[in-house]
Amino acid sequence: MKNFKTLNICLASMAMFFMCSCQQDEITVDEKNGIELILTGDMVDDSKTSQRDEHENGVSDCDISLAAYALVEISGNSYKVDIKQWESNFKTDLIELGPGSYTVTSCQLYDEDDNPLFATPMEGSEFGKFVNHALPIDFEVEQYRKIEYNMEVLCVEDFTPPQFGFVFWNIELKEVKNLCVFANFCQPEAGHEVATLEAFIYPNSEETTETDLIWSGSADGDFESDDETNELLCLKFPYDANMPTEEQSYYVELYINGILFSGTISLDRVDMINEEDGYLHLNENCQGDFDFLENSYNISWEDINDEQEPGELQENDLDYNDFIVRTTTYTDINTGYLNFKFEPLARGGSYNHAFKMWLPGTGYVISGDAASVTESGGNTIVVVYPETRDAFPINEKFVNVRCSGYSDVGIEKTVTIESAPTDFTFWLTNPFSANLAVQGGPDYDLTMGNLFPPSTFTKDGETFRNGLITPLDWKWARESVDIRTIYGNNFETNFIPISNLYTLYANCP
Repeated sequence: MKNFKTLNICLASMAMFFMCSCQQDEITVDEKNGIELILTGDMVDDSKTSQRDEHENGVSDCDISLAAYALVEISGNSYKVDIKQWESNFKTDLIELGPGSYTVTSCQLYDEDDNPLFATPMEGSEFGKFVNHALPIDFEVEQYRKIEYNMEVLCVEDFTPPQFGFVFWNIELKEVKNLCVFANFCQPEAGHEVATLEAFIYPNSEETTETDLIWSGSADGDFESDDETNELLCLKFPYDANMPTEEQSYYVELYINGILFSGTISLDRVDMINEEDGYLHLNENCQGDFDFLENSYNISWEDINDEQEPGELQENDLDYNDFIVRTTTYTDINTGYLNFKFEPLARGGSYNHAFKMWLPGTGYVISGDAASVTESGGNTIVVVYPETRDAFPINEKFVNVRCSGYSDVGIEKTVTIESAPTDFTFWLTNPFSANLAVQGGPDYDLTMGNLFPPSTFTKDGETFRNGLITPLDWKWARESVDIRTIYGNNFETNFIPISNLYTLYANCP
């Protein structure tokens, strides 16, 4: 009996040994440690509505089924994992992790063309309130245990990374160079003030769509507020430590009080500015220094005014193409000189006229392509084009305004201010006063800017300005086409065509 009991105990012990061995082998072979993310996609404006349902109903273009992979950052390490359908949901492949404590700090979903589709916002960001659990998210991994975690993601749509709490969409861009900026602007009555700023950073000047956007930010320049983040705008540039800084550059669009300045800056220039001053002060003392940035716009003229005797002149046709010149203002970062570049775009006037720029005060040292520089009434006159017909090599009165007429490329000229009087002020909206001098028959001056009241004329019982400032992408009308038929009655502020697009010169067959 005793031997039988001993045999039973031995058999039981052997059975337990084999059972434990089998369980241990099954876990080791079949289970891996880590986390899988079960993804729920929603929209920012209604994060409780499933995007899959909305897409099926044809309501939204935000479709999580288009997501091909996820970029996930966990405790300082980045993981690129594929996304697959799992029952009625979508989830990532397993992210293998050893036992321990971890934190998810970024989760972004991309399509197969590497476009960002969805992201989980950070806590405290603008969109953090739209999910139940914003980042960062902590979790534990145990030995032989796979975690499935429900991760809420929001459709990025046309939003920018900072709204989700990120600097860039691509979490692999870990190194950043900062360039903090503020700018002055001056008004004739108010004097010097700190400008509001809004910036957009792109890879280059040819890639400036919403999908190309790398970073954006804004600051109101309010040094009196309690919010220090509003005082300076610190631009953030991706930085690759394995490449020379002079080989890394970005295109910046900076709106200073709503006025667009743009330019390309290399990272070695960023380093130079930070080493010298620690920040970039634009238009300091309102003297016109904008460093690497430039401002461009068009000046478009109607060349008949109301000061002549009735019957002497024909009525304006309101096409605003009698003379159109593009103006670009920039600072040479090597010399510090302020430059004004002029590029004629079109001429559609019967009368002869000269194009001039007026600068406040006297005592300038001016070089470049100015035809003449004189002083009058305590101000300085710079003649750029003594005769606007000569602004085009073809020397005709109607150039680039008629579909079957003359076309030509204007002759660029640059006026350089090497030295300005001590009281010179760079007006943000009108850095110089423009003057179209009509001559050779009726003689009179048409003006716009801070030095003179704007010249006006009357048509159909309404008063209009002779000079019109338009953005670079503005398209002018063909000869004798009333601009109101294209841009509407508010053409002085609306620069997007709303009707009769075929009458634009750019749309000539």
